[in-house]
Amino acid sequence: MSSKEFFCYSQNSNRRLGVTGRHAHWRTPVPIVQLYLVTDCGGSDRGRYDIAVNRCFHPHHVSTGFFETQSMNTLHAGFVTAAHVLSTIDHFGSLRKGELIGVLDNAAPRHGSENGRKLRGNARHLAGEEIYALLLDNGVWVIGPNTGFNFYFLSPRIKQSFLVTDTSGMSTPFRSMEVMIPALAEAMGLRTFPNIQVEPKPLVLEEPEPGLYVADWDNHGNLYIVAIGQDNVPFPSLGKHRVFRIGDNIARLRHVNGIFAGETGEPTLTTGSLKLNHKPVHYLVVVGSSARALFGNPNVGARVIIEE
Repeated sequence: MSSKEFFCYSQNSNRRLGVTGRHAHWRTPVPIVQLYLVTDCGGSDRGRYDIAVNRCFHPHHVSTGFFETQSMNTLHAGFVTAAHVLSTIDHFGSLRKGELIGVLDNAAPRHGSENGRKLRGNARHLAGEEIYALLLDNGVWVIGPNTGFNFYFLSPRIKQSFLVTDTSGMSTPFRSMEVMIPALAEAMGLRTFPNIQVEPKPLVLEEPEPGLYVADWDNHGNLYIVAIGQDNVPFPSLGKHRVFRIGDNIARLRHVNGIFAGETGEPTLTTGSLKLNHKPVHYLVVVGSSARALFGNPNVGARVIIEE
């Protein structure tokens, strides 16, 4: 038998069995890392992220999940991170010993001078927004640019915040791959990079405009809506109706208990499995049809009005 070393996991242990030739011995496993990439950089960039992850986290084994969001839409990226990613992580309980999870939360106005503030807004930073690494209350690390709504939904769950600085002097339009991925590995204590500095710094968030907004939708045409800066949203009581308006489109929705609780073709308001900071997310649903089409196919960020 070859002396090449192979590893396998014991079914009854979180250690792995190293086998060299005919001799077996126990070894502590290299940590297995889970990374979830929420980003407005999709297409072939996904392959570049995969390369960066495997290079920056070597020799650790990494499994990844990818969530592509709308370009430059921080509301979409922030909601997907806090609702889709974190609520699913939380659903399966506390992190187990040796379980390491990191999240990229990335959307931002493009930086540099190539398009100018005329296209991207006067608040755009030419050098790029500050990058932060955040340790959350469940032990998950999140990294991304501090702009718009990227971190807004995470704010109640942040335990520690760290400013990330790249000292290389390079100018790049792809900081999420070239800076944030290695910085995440460093923040998680798995690698060090000479050009990456991670230093404690309080996180200061932008004040959003209060309202009820479309935050996402799914392939079934269900709209996910989220309240920003509002504690008391006038949702109808269970079984009651209210008129909802998005743009020029209106519909009378009945509040029901479950996404399949309405009659076929009936517009409804409900909640599902998705949660935001442990609270249910509200959906607009039309059983057998599309709520998004009913409301004129609104984009993320469209304002939702509940008529009095």
